[in-house]
Amino acid sequence: MRKFYLHKLFLAFVMVLGLAIMGSSTADAKDLNLVNNTGKTIVVFNCSPTISTQWYEDLLGNGVWENGTTFTLDFDRLALSENWDFKVHYRDGSSEDWYNVNVNNVNTIILRPNGVNEYL
Repeated sequence: MRKFYLHKLFLAFVMVLGLAIMGSSTADAKDLNLVNNTGKTIVVFNCSPTISTQWYEDLLGNGVWENGTTFTLDFDRLALSENWDFKVHYRDGSSEDWYNVNVNNVNTIILRPNGVNEYL
């Protein structure tokens, strides 16, 4: 009887642990909205954790990011570095960087010219 009770207790523990892990995975997702208010059309958009020495691939692919529009990044908080760097290349051939942007405590970042951002 005691062995059966311990078996049931162990199964209940495993089920509760599984539900906790499943619930935390949905809570770990983070969408970050970036608004292009730079006054220019962006043709290449790269980002990387600040601790990285290389940029990630172009997130726009073959698309462009028009001024005044929003681009949503889907982050996973488990792999999320607190601070990120962003680099854009504009249609006119110029580029701009934003370094050490803390993305953990914001949902929207409005990118503005000259590295000045607004965090919401």
